[in-house]
This record gives sequence, structure tokens and C-alpha cells, in this order.
Amino acid sequence: MKKSIFSALLAVFLFSCSSIEEKTKNKVAITELLTDFEICKEENESKRRYCNHYTSEAICKYNGITDFENQDGSYLDYKELFTAITDSPFWKFLGSAEDQKVLDDAQDLANRGFPVVCIDADDKHKFAVLIIEGECAKSGKWKLNCPNSAAFFPSKKPDPYVNKTLNYAFKKPNGLELFVKK
Repeated sequence: MKKSIFSALLAVFLFSCSSIEEKTKNKVAITELLTDFEICKEENESKRRYCNHYTSEAICKYNGITDFENQDGSYLDYKELFTAITDSPFWKFLGSAEDQKVLDDAQDLANRGFPVVCIDADDKHKFAVLIIEGECAKSGKWKLNCPNSAAFFPSKKPDPYVNKTLNYAFKKPNGLELFVKK
């Protein structure tokens, strides 16, 4: 009896480890993604729209997922992300960035390897920012602790970044919605 319980626990442990390994085996470092994006923008300076797919590509590559990859290997334009996420049964709405618990949960989920995205639902372009592994930090502007993030702005300014808090990308938390893929 003890042997079968041990075997069952071992199987659960091995399955858990393999699913964690599976989640992270295809991840690309966020700093590598930023470098690739900066090269894309530099090489296509006269064609601003050429790199508009990069937020989708970064979400996929950083998290080791294919949710926003088209069948031809290209990626969704950043303007299509909000609809793709809200229409997907695999993505769950976490809540508003005005809620400290939602921000804390977003950072916790990102630290545990789940894809987390913040989208400005009030903006006509629905710009998206990745929540990445790290720690929340106090924002005097927002008066909230904000999660670590990375952004690949398709326009010339502001500059793209990694490892800055969410308030760096957005002036205020109003209209910002967070989503997680579970």
C-alpha cells in the first residue's frame, strides 16, 4: 500500500515538473526580445507599421505560447490583441489596474510562469504591455504598487523598455485591464 502511494506521489511530482518545464522550455529572454524589436524599428524607420506585430510576437516568445501567431508564422498586429484575448476561452479577465489586488495577482501569476497582459481598453488602438517576472514597486503617480513590465511601443516615442513598472507605460490606471492565460 505504501509503495503504491509513493508511486502515485512520484507520478504527480514528475507530471508537475514536466508541465513546469514544458511551460518554460520555449521562452525567449525578454532582453533578447527588446534587442530584436529595436533592430526591427531601426531597419524599418521609414515603415513605422512594419513592427506593429512585435507586441504579439513578444507575448508569444516570452511566454512560450502561440496564441497570437498566424498560420503563416506572422503575428497579430497590436491593434488586434484586445479582441483576440477577449474572444479567447483560454484568457481570463483579472480585473482593473485601479485595484491593488489585481496588480498583485498579475505579478504573482507572471512570476509563476503564466502569460499576463495589460491592455488599455479605453485607447482606440488597445495598446498592450506584458507583465513579466519581477517585483511590484510603488508608483507615486498611481499611488499603487505596480507590477514589472515590458513594452514594445510601435511608434517612435516613448522608447520600448523592459523591467520597468506598469505605470511607466501608462499615465494612469483608469481603463487598463489585465488578463491571464490559464
